[in-house]
Amino acid sequence: MPRFLVHALIFALVQLGVLAALWRSCPDDPDHYMAATVDKHARLRASAASPRLIFVGGSSVGFSIDSRAFADAPGLELEPVNMGLNDGLGLAFMLGEVQGQLRAGDVVVVAPETHLLWTGSQDDAVWAVLQRRPASVACLAAGGPRAVADVADQGLHFFARKVRCAAHQMTTDRALPTIYRRSGFDAYGDFAAHRGLEAKPEAPLERRWPTPAQLERDPDFERNLDQLAGFAERCEAAGARCFLAWCPTRAQSFADARAVYEHIEAQLRERVALPMLEQPSEVALPETDFFDRGPHLTGAAAAVRSQRLAARLEAALGE
Repeated sequence: MPRFLVHALIFALVQLGVLAALWRSCPDDPDHYMAATVDKHARLRASAASPRLIFVGGSSVGFSIDSRAFADAPGLELEPVNMGLNDGLGLAFMLGEVQGQLRAGDVVVVAPETHLLWTGSQDDAVWAVLQRRPASVACLAAGGPRAVADVADQGLHFFARKVRCAAHQMTTDRALPTIYRRSGFDAYGDFAAHRGLEAKPEAPLERRWPTPAQLERDPDFERNLDQLAGFAERCEAAGARCFLAWCPTRAQSFADARAVYEHIEAQLRERVALPMLEQPSEVALPETDFFDRGPHLTGAAAAVRSQRLAARLEAALGE
């Protein structure tokens, strides 16, 4: 039996060596959009002085928050840290990135894409972050065994692509349009490269909305509400204040899904009990306020929205 264990260990070490060689031989683009996770975590952990104002969400937070409005607000005196990157990471992972780094006096604004309340992580997104920052594997713990299992299921596909890319000496990361780069983020973590640019004439990204009755039976919706409630408790235990905001949506999409929004809002108020800085209807905006097909506001629209949020946050903290 010990001999078998020795041989098994040797076999496992050989496989790990092969995987490590493949990992290192596959070229990475240091300016790829997803590589911005390195800078965001560096600011969260060391660069930003306490107390911090931490924004949590996907790319809608990265694009649609202008941290200058908060940094310049005389009544806040908080150091902004925008963690918004990609909605494919899933809500549990996003919360996990922050919950272990909370400090007394911090303020957190959670504004996930609405569909993250009933969906999980998406293929490639988490692996793309782990590829750039392996330490982020610790963020999976926030989602529990289910989140770990989901990412593990995506791993085989990722490693298969890694092998193909290593053989052809090409990056595993999907190429994105020119401005969607790591260098497009500013020092706060906001995506700023689109500010001042004209909006793109693209058809909006449409998602299939569940009905309120479907959400009531959806275990993922229940699980994500529990994740938010648990995060709120961790904020309180750490001496941090936590608030909710909403993901910007096109006015027509909001009108079509108004009943769903009302159901979600009622459930959040009942089960999560975090103060809301804005109402869903306030981020139901005209098409001209969006930069591209996603829930990404133009620089001007992000500035207006951020000024409103900064004033609301200042009032809420003063109460």
